[in-house]
Amino acid sequence: MDCRVKPGNDDGKVSMSKADEDAIRDIEKKFNEAWGRHDPDGMIESLVDDAQFVTVNGAWTKSRQGFRDLMVRLHGPTGPFRASTRDTPEMHIRFLAPDIAVMHTRFHIYGDIDEPERTSIGTRVVHKIDGKWHTVAVQNTDLRAGRRH
Repeated sequence: MDCRVKPGNDDGKVSMSKADEDAIRDIEKKFNEAWGRHDPDGMIESLVDDAQFVTVNGAWTKSRQGFRDLMVRLHGPTGPFRASTRDTPEMHIRFLAPDIAVMHTRFHIYGDIDEPERTSIGTRVVHKIDGKWHTVAVQNTDLRAGRRH
C-alpha cells in the first residue's frame, strides 16, 4: 500500500480505508478465479452495464453484455483461452475521489493456445456505487519482448 495524504493537500491524493483497497483488489482476484473456471458471468460480476473493456488485442466492448459475449467466445470449447489461467502478482491503487479509483496491475495468462505464457499491464477504473465497488472501464496491454520502449 502506498502512502496517502488527506484531501486538500497540494499533491491531490485522497486517503481511503484499507477496506476500500481490499474490496478493489478483490475485484481482480474474483475476475481471475472466474477466468480459471472459464465463467463469463463471473468475469462480468463487477462491471456496470455500460462498462467499456479494451483487451490486449484491441477488442473494444462497450457494455457488460458485449464483454460477456466476447468471453463466451474466447473461453468456449474452441476459444484460445479455453484451458488458460490468470494470475495478478502486482496491483497498485490510487484513489481519485472517495468513490473513484484507478488500479494498475501486472498480470500473467498461462495456457493460451496461441501463447503458452503472456504478461500484460492492466488499468481498471472503479466507482463505488451504493457502498460497493464496480468496474467502469478496463484497458489491457501485452508486454512484448523486443519493443523499443
